[in-house]
Amino acid sequence: MLKVVRGYNTELDLNNMQRSKCLGAVGTARLAYNWGLRQNKETIHAKRRLPTAVELHCELNKLKQTEYGWMYAVSKCASQEALRDLDTAFEQLFNGKTGLPTPKKCSHAIRSFTLTGRVGCNCRG
Repeated sequence: MLKVVRGYNTELDLNNMQRSKCLGAVGTARLAYNWGLRQNKETIHAKRRLPTAVELHCELNKLKQTEYGWMYAVSKCASQEALRDLDTAFEQLFNGKTGLPTPKKCSHAIRSFTLTGRVGCNCRG
């Protein structure tokens, strides 16, 4: 059976406020991924069970209240999906498909993040 897959490239025409929000989400996703990667590496070094993406997100939410308060300005989906991507990367590592995940770098990263559910904008301007 032949399966047809369609992909679409979409270019967004963002105003300055929207661009700032998107760049904030990109930074949040990168921080969440790198933070989760550090947590997982420490857990592996300590020979404990790896936390799930949900467990990592709960820990990150606690840090939002003290260290990362600026993360409240962007969608929670950016950090959630980044931690899910990290979870997938470790699954692939343990299945022998890839090597150890590497940190996301600002200078080398594709500026991207994932949103789920209904996406809208209430920005004026």
